[in-house]
Amino acid sequence: MSAVVVCRPVNGITINSEMEFVLDGEGCVRIFESMANARKALCDAGYTGEEMEHIKFLESCGFCARCESPLFPSLLPDYKYQCFTCDEDFYGFECTGSGQEVQPNEM
Repeated sequence: MSAVVVCRPVNGITINSEMEFVLDGEGCVRIFESMANARKALCDAGYTGEEMEHIKFLESCGFCARCESPLFPSLLPDYKYQCFTCDEDFYGFECTGSGQEVQPNEM
């Protein structure tokens, strides 16, 4: 299973390029264990199927070389990955401490 984060355009307006994320109780981006868990949480919160069509589910594409948390596709155009735990975006060529290139799973 792949970790998942959930986001949507700010205020639900699809022309907004910025996204807002589902947060946990501490105000951090909530990372779900799977797509099924994310969808269930949204259903339990009262989201309908039609509302979920406007929500974006980002699946993990590897692990952070700094903290080993899941990496997700970056929403910033110049970066390839982002880590919500480190609050950092990474280029595709950034390396682990061993000098090997980070090899996230392909989406």
